[in-house]
Amino acid sequence: MCRMIAAVGRFDMGPLVEGLSDMASNANVAHDHEFRERGDEFVHDCGWGVVFREDDALTRERSARYCVDDPSFARLAEVRTDLVVLHARRTPRRETISESNSHPFIARTLRTTWAFCHNGTVNDVSQLSPDDSLANPDPVDSEVLFHHLLRRLDPGLTQASLLETMGEITDFTALNCFLATPDAVYAYARVAADTTRPRYYELWQGVGDAVMLASSEPIALPSVEWTPLADCEVFHLGP
Repeated sequence: MCRMIAAVGRFDMGPLVEGLSDMASNANVAHDHEFRERGDEFVHDCGWGVVFREDDALTRERSARYCVDDPSFARLAEVRTDLVVLHARRTPRRETISESNSHPFIARTLRTTWAFCHNGTVNDVSQLSPDDSLANPDPVDSEVLFHHLLRRLDPGLTQASLLETMGEITDFTALNCFLATPDAVYAYARVAADTTRPRYYELWQGVGDAVMLASSEPIALPSVEWTPLADCEVFHLGP
């Protein structure tokens, strides 16, 4: 279970960094969900990561630290970019906390660089079939899911490929994810039909003046209107 934000267009990084920190510490006053009553016991402290566009390429930073306590995360507020994906991880498997397991994951294939982050769990990874490009010897389910998707991706039909591939997967809590290139971000929403926490797993789209956003929770940003993505819907952030 994780929190994530993507933005494309004209925006300041500061409010996004603050927004993810608030979500990670379960203190986002702009949105309520089923775990809010657990307060600061329910934090997303298992690592953080970011990708952002810089000189027409994706730059990535990751850490195994809790983003709220990490000065390196706070310094992201100074970054100037027009495309970003931010992720704060939470997992009950504390033994998997490491920089290499922090999202977003990156791969170079199909003549571009792809970045991927995920909120949810694929309970049965045997239904996924990544190829040899997955170098991590002990990957978490989200990284396996990323490379499973890349095997089936048609870069000319990215949105359709995402819908088809994710639609075939069963036995999961949620498949909410962001798939990014240096040019765009695709946000996909899908939650298990039998979930007992539907408001926690919702994915939201935000549209404002010259900016598009997707987020695990609405965050307080001026002139941005938030609406939930429908299940099995893709929101394209970019040209």
